[in-house]
This record gives sequence, C-alpha cells and structure tokens, in this order.
Amino acid sequence: MEKTVNIFLFGKKYEVPAELTIMTAMEYAGYQLVRGCGCRNGFCGACATFYRIKGERDLHACLACQTKVEDNMYIATLPFFPLVKQVYDMEKITPTEAVMMQLYPEIYACVGCNACTKACTQGLNVMQYIAYAQRGDFAACAEESFDCVMCGVCSSRCP
Repeated sequence: MEKTVNIFLFGKKYEVPAELTIMTAMEYAGYQLVRGCGCRNGFCGACATFYRIKGERDLHACLACQTKVEDNMYIATLPFFPLVKQVYDMEKITPTEAVMMQLYPEIYACVGCNACTKACTQGLNVMQYIAYAQRGDFAACAEESFDCVMCGVCSSRCP
C-alpha cells in the first residue's frame, strides 16, 4: 500500500501519494493546470508557490514542480501579477548607476529587510545582488544573480 499525505489546496483537503510534487499532487487532485505550470523542470519559475505546514509558523516559498508534498501542507499558488520588465539594447546603453536608476528605480527603495532573499526559491542572496546593482558593480550583480529564474517571488515579498 502506498503512503499518502493530506494536503490542502485552496483550503480544501486532499489525500495524495506522498512521493508527488506539489504540481503533480494538484493534478492528482483533479486540477487542470493551465497557468503556472511552465517548464516543469525548475527553470522558468512559473510555478512559484507558498506553503505552510499545519502547526508551524514559517511560510515557505518554492517551485511547485520541484517540491514534494508533506503531510498537512497548506498550499497557495502565487497568482499572476504583472512585473515591469525593461527592454533595452545592450549595445546602445552604458551600464552606469544613472541608467540602472532609470530602468529599475524600485531597487533604490530597498529597506534592507532581506525578505527577498528569504523568499527566493533558488536560495540566492537577492539583497546582495540588489546592493551590487545599487553601487554600480554590474559584473558582481550579474554573477550573483546568474541562477535567477525570474519567478517573481522576491518582488512579491518586497514591502
């Protein structure tokens, strides 16, 4: 007999096989995933999800395609919200602090709370690469943020 766990999707309880990922557990429970399923391999970040285990205080951020279900897991997928994606020609701009301020003014409002880093589904030090960008050290910023999948969880947690 296969081991099962209880999970809660949008407040409703489901019993699912314990070896499933959150994404496959949602499908097992009967949800037809149209949005938020992307590549299914942890590269695109489309399946950004939050969960909490009953009785625990911590809120966890993850990618649903990579995270296995746990007993008494309360799951909420991150709704789509538009992010401002700047489009520019790298050949026509010089990377300076003034250009960064023009393209991404929100990074200069950072209060240093570290919520972005704590929420990162890839375990990146988001606040550090924002600090590099603020100081104009774009090589260090690019190196530190290289593995970012642009899932948007960091900006969803930003005050």
